[in-house]
Amino acid sequence: MLTGLRIHALARPAHASKRPLPYTDFETLARQPGGRHFFGVFRMVAHRHPKLLGAQLSEMAARDRPSTVVGIPAVLTVVWMHRGHMSDSLVLGWMAFMFAVMAVRLLLGWHWHATQADETRWRQALNWRLFVSALYGLGWGGSMLILNTGSLDVLTAFKVGTLTAALGIMLNSMSVIFGVYLAFLIPCWLSLMGYIFFASGFLTPHDALICGVAVTIFGVVLIGSSFSIARLTRMFFLGRFELDDALVQTREGHEREKALSRQLAEQARRDALTGAYNRRHLVEQLDYHCGVFERTGQPFSVVMIDIDHFKRINDTHGHDVGDVVLKGVTRVMSGSLREIDVFGRWGGEEFLCILAHTPAAEALRCAERLRTHLRAACLDETNPDLQVTASLGLATVCVGERGDAVVKRCDLALYRAKAQGRDRVVSAPPAQGPTED
Repeated sequence: MLTGLRIHALARPAHASKRPLPYTDFETLARQPGGRHFFGVFRMVAHRHPKLLGAQLSEMAARDRPSTVVGIPAVLTVVWMHRGHMSDSLVLGWMAFMFAVMAVRLLLGWHWHATQADETRWRQALNWRLFVSALYGLGWGGSMLILNTGSLDVLTAFKVGTLTAALGIMLNSMSVIFGVYLAFLIPCWLSLMGYIFFASGFLTPHDALICGVAVTIFGVVLIGSSFSIARLTRMFFLGRFELDDALVQTREGHEREKALSRQLAEQARRDALTGAYNRRHLVEQLDYHCGVFERTGQPFSVVMIDIDHFKRINDTHGHDVGDVVLKGVTRVMSGSLREIDVFGRWGGEEFLCILAHTPAAEALRCAERLRTHLRAACLDETNPDLQVTASLGLATVCVGERGDAVVKRCDLALYRAKAQGRDRVVSAPPAQGPTED
């Protein structure tokens, strides 16, 4: 299965993307800078994703507690079986060493949760794990030398079985990072080689050679298994990172689309020249405020604004100045209104203002304020003598009146303002009865 995965990853067409493979040969990565750890005993696999090492250390910290807890009864059983068969100082000293290393392993797991957010400390955390794993392997392998009975008895067989079980349990716990398990395995193997060839007391040279070869083969099998587990774990994390990145990109793309949609919707409501709301949006707001008035009885008023002698401004100063005047009127009116009011360009030189929650008397004062502000404003700095005035028609909504009827009354009031000499505000009389169809 692993071979199939590797062939699938490598067999890609020449025109395919040059994106790095999910994993790479250990020998190739070992030659890259930053690969040397643990006093040069071996080289670690270089990490392709910046979050990979953190994810591996987090996974290893989660596996440390169960693997360490399982080791406690194993150590106690070894100590119990050897009490009375050899010096208590050796037995208790070995137990103290093992428990100290186990405590450090648990402490590293706890400390990792407090420091995993700091990426600058990940390498330091990895080096500590390599060192502690080497001590842990030395403790288990050293049990054959320290607790050596010098004969092939039940105690020796039990230690061999316990050591084999420890190698298997640590294979699952430490192989998240291949180098960590290798740091555990090498001291175990060296201790066993020392015991087999120099300290067993019952193996002939020929038997010792056979045992040494068997232990070495077993070690190679463990190394291969550990490397495969580490590679599959890296592939899992890298796949998860790619999925997370894809989700982030999808979310960002969705947010960009939403922002673009809002921007387009806003642009559809705005007048291209002045930036004020356009007629379509004003009609929608009129319908909305009429609905609010019907439900709550809260009145609103509408002001129609027409720039006086705008054609004369265009003919005398040019259309560029006319555009400046339109923009200036928008700026002055918008700055003189409340945030709840709606102001926009109705068409040509006409503007419309919806005064929310405003009865007739207050609306009249507001319209006069708009007129005087516009009269006093300098709309074109290149023509400081250009004075712009406007005529304003005002209407307040009546019961049963629709938006277009309110605008019609405004328009009639505006016509009277122009007929009376311009630069003034004229209020429309209330509507006579319901105007609904």
